[in-house]
Amino acid sequence: MTRTSGSRESRVSSSTRWPAVLEFIRNALIVIVITCLVWLFAEAESLRTTQGPAEIVFVTETGSDRVVMLPDSTDKLSGRVMTQVEIEGSAASIDAAERVLRRPLRLTPGMDGVPREPGERLVRLAEVLRSHPDLRQLGITVRKIDPAEVRIMIDQIETRELKVVSPVERDEVEGAVEVRPATVKMRLPASQAKLLTESSVLTAKLDADVVRSLTRGRRQTVPGVTLTLPAELTLPGVVALEPRTVDVSLTMRAQVRTITIPTVPVHVRLAPAELGTWDIEIPEQDRFITDVSCTGPFEGIAALEDRSLTLVATLALSFEELERGITSKEVVFLDLPPGVKAEAVTRNVRLTIKRRVAEKTP
Repeated sequence: MTRTSGSRESRVSSSTRWPAVLEFIRNALIVIVITCLVWLFAEAESLRTTQGPAEIVFVTETGSDRVVMLPDSTDKLSGRVMTQVEIEGSAASIDAAERVLRRPLRLTPGMDGVPREPGERLVRLAEVLRSHPDLRQLGITVRKIDPAEVRIMIDQIETRELKVVSPVERDEVEGAVEVRPATVKMRLPASQAKLLTESSVLTAKLDADVVRSLTRGRRQTVPGVTLTLPAELTLPGVVALEPRTVDVSLTMRAQVRTITIPTVPVHVRLAPAELGTWDIEIPEQDRFITDVSCTGPFEGIAALEDRSLTLVATLALSFEELERGITSKEVVFLDLPPGVKAEAVTRNVRLTIKRRVAEKTP
C-alpha cells in the first residue's frame, strides 16, 4: 500500500512540472525575439555616414522646349557631371540611397533646384540631391558634394524649315534632281538658329557607291537619303530633323565613249527606179571616209568596236541631183546605234554621173 501511494505522488509531481517548463521556454523565446527586434530596429535607426561617386546627368526630355548644355565641359551636350558625395542617415536609408546612386540621377529643367528660364545658371548640387524625387523620401542628409556647384546653359528650342538640296555634278545628270520632301523641319536651340543665313540648306548627298549602281539613262528614285546639317551650325548634336531622311529622284546621264574608225566605206543609195538609168563613178581615193569619230553610250560604241554593227557612209542621190549631174556631195552616217554620233573632218565625195545609153535592139 505504501509503494502504490508513492508512485502516484511521483506521477502527479511530474505532470505538474512539464507545463511550467514549457511556459518558461515560451517566455524565453518571446524575450529573445523581442530583444532581436529591438536590436535590429536600433541598428537600422542608428546614424551612418558614407561617401562615394555619383553621376548626375542634365537631360532634355523628348518634345521639351528647353535644352540643357554644360558650357564649361569638353562635351557640352552630354550633360554628365561626375561627383563625390557624402551622405548621412540611418543604416536602412543609407542602403536605399546607395542603391539609387548606383545609377545616374537625371535632372531636367524645372525640377527643384534646376532653373527653367533660358540663360546661364548656377546649380547647387547639394540642394538638387536633397530634393530629388528618388532621394527625398529616404531621410538622408547630404553632408558634402564635390563639385558643389555646376554652371549650365538653358536654351529655348525653336523650329525652322529649310530647303533640301542634293548636290550632283550637273554634267552627270539629265533634267532636274527632285528631292521629296523639298523642305524639312528643324528643332534647334535659339543660339544655333541665329547662325542660319538665307542661303542655309540641308544637304541630301548621295553615296558614291549608290550613284555607281544607278542605271544610266533611266529616271530612278533613291529612298532614305540621310541629311547633312548646314555647316554654319556649331552644335549639330542638339538639332532634330523631321523627317530625318528624304527621297532623291534623278536621271543619270548615259556614259559616253569616243572611238575613231580609220576607214568607213562609201555606199551609194538611189531610188529603185533610177538604178538602171545612171552610171555613177567615184574616184578610188574618195571611196572611203577616213578617221571617223564616233561618240555615244558604251553599248552603242561596243557594237561598232566588235563589228556587230558596221558603220557605212551613205551617199544618197535624189532624182534632181542625178538630172543635174552634181560632181560632189557630203555623205551621211545612217543606221547608227541609239545615241551615237559620227563625225569626220572631210565628208565630201567627188563623183561622176552619166546617163546610160539605151542599147538598140536588132
